[in-house]
Amino acid sequence: MAEGEYYEYVVLGAGVSGLGFAKRVSERGKSVLVLEKEAVVGGLSRSIHYKGFYLDFCAHRFHTKNKALLDEILTLPGLEMHRHIKKSRNFMFGKYIKYPFEVQDLLRAMPLSLSIPAGFSFLWNMIAKRFKDKNKLRSFEDWFSYIYGYKLYEVMARNYTAKVWRHDPREISADWADQRLQGEDLVRLLQRIIKKIVTLDFRSYDLADDSLAPDGGPFYYPLRGIQEMPDALSRAAMGRGARILTSARVLRVDTENRIVFYEHEGRQVSAHYGELISTIPLHMYYRLQDRRDPAIEKHLAGLQYMDIIFVYLFLDVPRVSNDHWLYFPDQDIIFNRAVEFSNWSPEMCPKGKTSICFDITSFPQSPEWKMKDEALAERTIIDAARVGYIKKEHVIDSLVVRVTHAYPFYDLDYKEKLDSIVRFLETDHEHLLGRTGIFRYNNSDNSIEMGFELAEKLLAGNAASAHTYTVKQVSY
Repeated sequence: MAEGEYYEYVVLGAGVSGLGFAKRVSERGKSVLVLEKEAVVGGLSRSIHYKGFYLDFCAHRFHTKNKALLDEILTLPGLEMHRHIKKSRNFMFGKYIKYPFEVQDLLRAMPLSLSIPAGFSFLWNMIAKRFKDKNKLRSFEDWFSYIYGYKLYEVMARNYTAKVWRHDPREISADWADQRLQGEDLVRLLQRIIKKIVTLDFRSYDLADDSLAPDGGPFYYPLRGIQEMPDALSRAAMGRGARILTSARVLRVDTENRIVFYEHEGRQVSAHYGELISTIPLHMYYRLQDRRDPAIEKHLAGLQYMDIIFVYLFLDVPRVSNDHWLYFPDQDIIFNRAVEFSNWSPEMCPKGKTSICFDITSFPQSPEWKMKDEALAERTIIDAARVGYIKKEHVIDSLVVRVTHAYPFYDLDYKEKLDSIVRFLETDHEHLLGRTGIFRYNNSDNSIEMGFELAEKLLAGNAASAHTYTVKQVSY
């Protein structure tokens, strides 16, 4: 085994949180080594180039309410990001309804047998919630019902949440909703409803309706896939002296002597570190490091990540819809979302053609995970055609990609288990970071921000843990 060098920081995983950390410490003149098992950097924020098409792992836009972070990303050398206004809809009741929901549109689309009780439930909830204690909200169902009322929860969120997470929303922690969603300001909501009624704005639900309101706000996206953003972060870090190795397999971590052993280009190498930053899945890092504890192993056995299947369809038409993505909550539709890349950038697809990514969440034991690629593609085509989204005759090719450890799954008791795991794995010299590494379901902007924040604390000589990071403002 080759004798290793010393680095002040060694980072396991080159997702955007690890790259953000490496960028910040390298800017301060610190030595840092980043080890990535894949052939490219980016983690979940990476892209595939397939037969002239650029493909992301479903929807990976960059959006943030942190102006300093936005300015730093937009000025990365070699990165060209264009501003978009999010357009997305939800397929419900045989119609395409704007998402995030405008309550007046949702009520108008629903059958009267549902809309009248839901409307009264929403209005009653506006009064009743003043007397409820938000701190006692335990499940996702509790949280959503608190914001919108139970009847609207049944329509707006129960089916889709159960479909995506493959659990009853009563079994999912309210923390997930608190981190990912925002209850609309009720005064603004009422103003919008009144304006719609006064102006008689009863628009079409047709999929090609170009008057779609941009409720989701602005986001930024590169020309040829989200991969260009982590590539730019990587270049910025390497320009300051960071060493970033891809196709590097970590073999073990000796925490007592602060040594990482890894394999790269057929050679086994060791690297000594001052501080270790792990962004890899918790179960994987536990197996790599040298300390053991039966209680922690029990907690890890009860902590789950969800996997995801991406089914890409390639169509011989320039465009299918004007949406960036669509949601499909119906249980009899195999996919959860559809993302059309030609609407993100014209350079994502060859001229005259478009591509769509359909995502299917699963656990290893889910029947969809066990399906063959050909069966998944065929079922996706059938379902997409059945809801009027595509025409079968336009499909010219398909591709299926499977990714493990995509989403942290928050059951009702996840926090107690996670707290114990983090207390065990984090030491004075080992730290956890990122969506996967710290089991925090957040967006790419939060992950980069988390990496910057941890770096700045360690550089200042402060005791630091990304486990204390809080999302300042949710940006859809």
